[in-house]
Amino acid sequence: MQFSNPISATQATKTEVTTTKTTTTTTSATTSTATTSTTTTTAQYVDHAFWSFDSNALELYNTGLDGILSGSPTYTTSFAGYGNAISLTQSSNQYVYIMPKAGLDGILSGSPTYTTSFAGYGNAISLTQSSNQYVYIMSKVLPLNSRSFTIEAWIYPIGFSSSSDYGIFGQCQTLSNNSCLYFLVRTNKLLCGFYNDDIPGSTTLNMSTWYHVACTYDATTMSQQVWIDGYLDGSRSANPYQGLWGNTTIGATFQSGSASSFNGYIDNVRFQASAKNSSEILSDATLHAYYSFDGGSLIDNGPNGINGTSYGNLSSTTGRVNEAMQFSSGPYMSYSYNPYYFLGISNHAFTMALWAKPTKNNTAETLIFVGSLSTGWCVHFLDMTSTGQIVANCWSGIGVTTNGPIVPMNIWTHIGYTYSINNGLRLYINGSQYSATSAFTFVASGVPMSIVLGGNRVVHKYM
Repeated sequence: MQFSNPISATQATKTEVTTTKTTTTTTSATTSTATTSTTTTTAQYVDHAFWSFDSNALELYNTGLDGILSGSPTYTTSFAGYGNAISLTQSSNQYVYIMPKAGLDGILSGSPTYTTSFAGYGNAISLTQSSNQYVYIMSKVLPLNSRSFTIEAWIYPIGFSSSSDYGIFGQCQTLSNNSCLYFLVRTNKLLCGFYNDDIPGSTTLNMSTWYHVACTYDATTMSQQVWIDGYLDGSRSANPYQGLWGNTTIGATFQSGSASSFNGYIDNVRFQASAKNSSEILSDATLHAYYSFDGGSLIDNGPNGINGTSYGNLSSTTGRVNEAMQFSSGPYMSYSYNPYYFLGISNHAFTMALWAKPTKNNTAETLIFVGSLSTGWCVHFLDMTSTGQIVANCWSGIGVTTNGPIVPMNIWTHIGYTYSINNGLRLYINGSQYSATSAFTFVASGVPMSIVLGGNRVVHKYM
């Protein structure tokens, strides 16, 4: 998880934030005494598709590939701290399927429910396998045959059995070689296949944990791959998927002839009609938020839509790249909810980075403050002293600190802050490591967190 965030009091900043997814089928025939006519439906090309599962199975790019719930899955909190993920229970046969209709909007099967998204707003879908809950898309065929594609999702497995399959995404025409596509969890590991043409992952999934997962196929190189949390988990050469029709499903696959539903939550499902590269997938999995501040905007330019809120009057100014936000004593940026799910998890790695240009000396300032009103947990992650020295802080049950340099006035300086359980806290200045602590255990709050840029006041209580 990486963060780059605006700076506080009388400092102009440029920031980013990241935290350490023609097919022709006969549909009807009419016959009279004189003639017989056949109506065919042609699969339409779809470049992108995205299912956020914010209390529904709708496809948000208006492709007409809306999902349909099977087995009454429910929704739970998304990893992103807002919205929801879908919760699937295998024993209830819960999943999402997609069948052609006017568009690619999903249809719920089995009455799934919704839960809070990991992103802190919206929802994720909650699926129970025993209730056969999932989402399906009908009327339009999502074209996957003989072409490149990327399928991504955030998943939160609950109570998996090593003897069952748990579907994430599928499209099955027939149970024959390269005619049934499935992206699922088998023996607690990812598996992506086209029927007898499969690539398994190597990482064992833990229960009740959010994961970013992806399946890619490159038709040019014939490379079939699975990814977990932005990293390659399995790769092989494979013939392309050949299915020309069949319902697209989310939260269930049909490689056994019947539904293999998910059990847990699913959020932010995306389809792209190309094979994403490693950098793109890593960004999707780890970039939690990014703010360019161009045009004075607090819009999140990252994948999760975590837009900031101004408390006080912030002003736009010339930045290191394009424009920046000017912070002076008082005004700051934060959120009306707690979007940083992963900052609430002990020992979870993360990165924060920003450009800072101090314009006033003899004033101590908070650059990045992280806190939770409900628990009282708070840490000044990045401070600037009255002499202009950068100080990075963390928490292990006691304060952990490493000091940086005195940054020059009226000059842009890039500041990076990283934490991992093996490397401890590291402080980077203009791309080079400046100081570090020894390894330590990061003791987090256990709840989603809020970040304050340019101040030290948390404004939202996690419920």
